[in-house]
Amino acid sequence: MIPALRERVMRLARVPPPAQCTTLLVAGVACGRVQPAAARILGKGGRGLRLVDGALATDTASASEEEHSRCLFEAARALVEAGLAGPWRHELLAVRPAADEPALAHVDRCVVRILGITTHSVHLNGYAPGGRMIVSRRSPAKRVDPGLWDTLAGGMVASGESALLALAREAWEEAGLDLEGHEILAGGRMLVERPVSEGHLCEWLEIFDVYVPEPERLANQDGEVDTIELRTLDEILSGIDAGVFTVEAALSIFDSIERRGSLRESARGFSLT
Repeated sequence: MIPALRERVMRLARVPPPAQCTTLLVAGVACGRVQPAAARILGKGGRGLRLVDGALATDTASASEEEHSRCLFEAARALVEAGLAGPWRHELLAVRPAADEPALAHVDRCVVRILGITTHSVHLNGYAPGGRMIVSRRSPAKRVDPGLWDTLAGGMVASGESALLALAREAWEEAGLDLEGHEILAGGRMLVERPVSEGHLCEWLEIFDVYVPEPERLANQDGEVDTIELRTLDEILSGIDAGVFTVEAALSIFDSIERRGSLRESARGFSLT
């Protein structure tokens, strides 16, 4: 069941942006694929970006990181004013051509999907006594995948933030879990591309596991999680099959199961200590 289900989810995670999208160049390097409606607005000029051989570009490659960021801010403001993005999130994300390369610029989170910029996120699989997993249901107010089930915690890595710092922040905000004193098991990293309501999601997922001996103490802190529950692996796989888990959560869970062996081995329990 697991290989076939995983392959089905992987197909949902391998959807490239539409061919009619416009390449976004930052410092002369391709860093995104701009949705057509946004490209029409930004291509008019005076909105932070300019058309260069059919691509939308920031200033010349010799401009500074700060200047490229200013250009993207102007583009973001134009999209927010046009109602194509927003509200402002006041959270900067790094803009880079590849996962491990230095940032070329920084941009507000509210426009990364419509600009097709690749982001970096962390996902935390939580395990409880008896081999059960801890999952959370996204708030119905979430802009992407409202009401779907997710891993214990997860979210984007902000500019200047390490993956582990982002993981600790998200674990506290979404589950009230202080990771201090917990051993964290690092998992895989994978790229996801798929359409979402705001445009196109292109994101590197970095996956981790943690054992939580007292899951009943968990509680959301920021309003982004509606419910936290314990589920058996069989129940979770049934939920993934029914499409009630996010694509990213499903892939994170598969990564964890595969690292720990078969489903039967996984059900024996989990301890990082």
